[in-house]
Amino acid sequence: MSPPKVVVTGAGGFIGRHLAEHLAEETASGQPKWRVIGVDLHFHASPSASKGVFEIVQGDFRDSALMQPVLQGAKVVYHLAAAHLQKSLPDSAYRDINVHSLKPLLTAARAAGVRRFVHVSSVGIYGNLKTWPADEEAPKEPQSIYGITKLEGEIQALQLGKELGLEVAVIRPAWVFGPGCPRTAKLYRALRKGRFIMIGRGDNLRHPLYIDDLVAAMKLAAEHPQAVGETFIIAGPQPISTRQLVEEYCQVLGLSYPKIRIPYVVGLGLAITAEALCGILGKEPPISRRALEFFDTNNAFNIGKADRLLGFTPHFSFAQGIKATASWLQAG
Repeated sequence: MSPPKVVVTGAGGFIGRHLAEHLAEETASGQPKWRVIGVDLHFHASPSASKGVFEIVQGDFRDSALMQPVLQGAKVVYHLAAAHLQKSLPDSAYRDINVHSLKPLLTAARAAGVRRFVHVSSVGIYGNLKTWPADEEAPKEPQSIYGITKLEGEIQALQLGKELGLEVAVIRPAWVFGPGCPRTAKLYRALRKGRFIMIGRGDNLRHPLYIDDLVAAMKLAAEHPQAVGETFIIAGPQPISTRQLVEEYCQVLGLSYPKIRIPYVVGLGLAITAEALCGILGKEPPISRRALEFFDTNNAFNIGKADRLLGFTPHFSFAQGIKATASWLQAG
């Protein structure tokens, strides 16, 4: 008897790949627990923490002809595919990928016999918090088209779940890091080469979440009865300031702390100028207002709901997560 099928959209990305590999590694009585199918436009053979092998379907999750046989007989769908950091995409493309695609996908999933649909959103829907730690009911003031469309998308997913009779759970991951993460590697390279510049005082808060903790939370959202119809913030043990984050990065990896710091207003001026010039030239700006969110946005969250309903407890502090990522970073 073959194991039950699980589908992961966005499986070529950092988070999706880790999830698909972890699921593919799981066994029960010595046999694979799941038949895992990963769907994405692109798959990169980058090293990661696990070795689980999953079936690859290369294509767009919005392609109904592609997805119908993929979804057929699946028990769980983890939906991670999204427009995220593509600065060149128009707002209409973000809305099409992150919002309008959901109705046909959930409808097809329901028709194919899918039981649980885990929709991965983002804490970006909150924008720059004015008070913290924030819980699921905190005001939503997204700062970008990505955050706006992720908020619209999760509302759509929950509503469609009720209409279709499909079990839908939504999770909002915080600042995810770990092996295979381009953002984690980019920060390491900038620090190692002495090119990192602190913009502002660095006293804004970030809430790191190690990838293994996020994978554990996603699996709980797919399995726990109390997850249905609910939304959960998923974050690490505690928030830290951007300055502390950089200090711990340097301490764990034996790097020199960056000596250059510029006032935030100067960084903002540079970002606005770069965006204008690169817009004329049709190029990606080296610095942008979106990138400055790392230095001016406060993210600090209360994960009590995920603890109470799912039994979720994060196990990796930021320092522990960086230690677990060190060999991957240093090999890159």
